[in-house]
Amino acid sequence: MLQTVIDTILARPAGTRLVFLSDFDGTLAEFDDNPVLPWPTRETQRLLAAVADRSDMSFGIVSGRRLEDVRARTVLSDHAYFAGLHGLEIAIGSERWQHPDFEVGRDHVHVLSDELRRVVPTVGGLFLEDKDISIAMHLRRVRPDDRPTAQALVERTASPFLESGEVRCLRGDLVLEYLPNVHWDKGEATRWIIRDVEARFGQPAWVVFVGDDYTDEDAFEAIEQGVGVLVGSRATAARYKLDSTSDVTALLAWLAGEG
Repeated sequence: MLQTVIDTILARPAGTRLVFLSDFDGTLAEFDDNPVLPWPTRETQRLLAAVADRSDMSFGIVSGRRLEDVRARTVLSDHAYFAGLHGLEIAIGSERWQHPDFEVGRDHVHVLSDELRRVVPTVGGLFLEDKDISIAMHLRRVRPDDRPTAQALVERTASPFLESGEVRCLRGDLVLEYLPNVHWDKGEATRWIIRDVEARFGQPAWVVFVGDDYTDEDAFEAIEQGVGVLVGSRATAARYKLDSTSDVTALLAWLAGEG
């Protein structure tokens, strides 16, 4: 399938600008239950830097992590886009954008965070990741038999905040993330980057988005010109699939001119 992705990129319409976007966890770095641990390998990091430096294409990372977190884990040039919190914050170089309701939503999330912190000690393996503007409740470390009960407890705690419209829930793979109730996701972030690229370079964008998470489906569905590429084997809106992060590294090597 890797060669098919490469052939499709090569066959994109003349006059278009390639925009290569990627998730981080499970795509550029191996997934880990502990969100502190995932880092790109040295080889992947080197290739990311080479791809981000290319002047004939645009590169970006769209992640559920905080923008500065992803930036610190990749250390790319000022030409690269970084979209954090599923696109609620976006930066390229010294230019930064964040959703107008970013700060208002933070207060609601902080109140919910206090409630969920009381739940964590009652369930073995339940892990709360505090991103300041969002809270991710990770269930992967919970014993499989206990996960339904743990999920129900988390959902019951968050229910009043969802019903009041103060927050929304974004469901991933064994994770429930609570964010400000703002209509924004990786699909909207992808559209934002496309508009910015087209305004900067005066060319229509042709997009490749590579990701493994359920939240990446919004990005796959947002692509009008280009393709989505899933890392994994589940049902997806992406046109193509890669088997692993090793395939992503091989694709980066080709993009860097080493394939």
